[in-house]
Amino acid sequence: MSKFEPIRKNPGDIIRSEDWNQMQEDMKSEMERLLEEIRVLRKYIDTMAKSVTLTNMESPVGASYALNEASVGDYATTVLGYITRQYIVGEGNTGEICKFGVLDYFDLLYYWAGALQSDRECLEMTLEYVDGTIHIQPDLFLHNYTQLQVKGDRNPYHEYLLSPNERVWYKYAIRNPYPDKEVRYVSFNDTDEDNAPRIANVIQHLARVRPV
Repeated sequence: MSKFEPIRKNPGDIIRSEDWNQMQEDMKSEMERLLEEIRVLRKYIDTMAKSVTLTNMESPVGASYALNEASVGDYATTVLGYITRQYIVGEGNTGEICKFGVLDYFDLLYYWAGALQSDRECLEMTLEYVDGTIHIQPDLFLHNYTQLQVKGDRNPYHEYLLSPNERVWYKYAIRNPYPDKEVRYVSFNDTDEDNAPRIANVIQHLARVRPV
């Protein structure tokens, strides 16, 4: 690219029409280029997101078991990805499975789960905000953890982990309806005594970065 050499005029000099027109075209082109750069930058900022993965989560309620605990479902390993424990209330029971502290803002929450059957909803989730309000997400469908299932259209999973004995952890997501409110806790509740939903001790939340 050649070096820009400004054309200098003295007071009272006459500017030729073609010079004036060219100057206007150059200014227009530069303005369009700057506007396009601003649009690209704005799109980039609007899609920026912060992802946080919380591992080895402990719950003040519920009971956790090793992944190779035969009484609740053996994964033939003690670690699978980031997952090291599973929370479950077991067959014949319902109630709160576990409750994890978050203390953060987010748009999406990812969690790992599975159930005994894939024919009905069995999980309820509650987001508890710092201001004391709550949001309940009822009737969440979970896939059968004993063998890999197709995603389907009921609470489709985003990815999965397969254990050495082909047991499955599915990664699901729920959208936070109030992303501008800080979440204190996320709770998981078993609503089907025959389906034994299980929750892994790993969650991930994703927040869109908002311009100040």
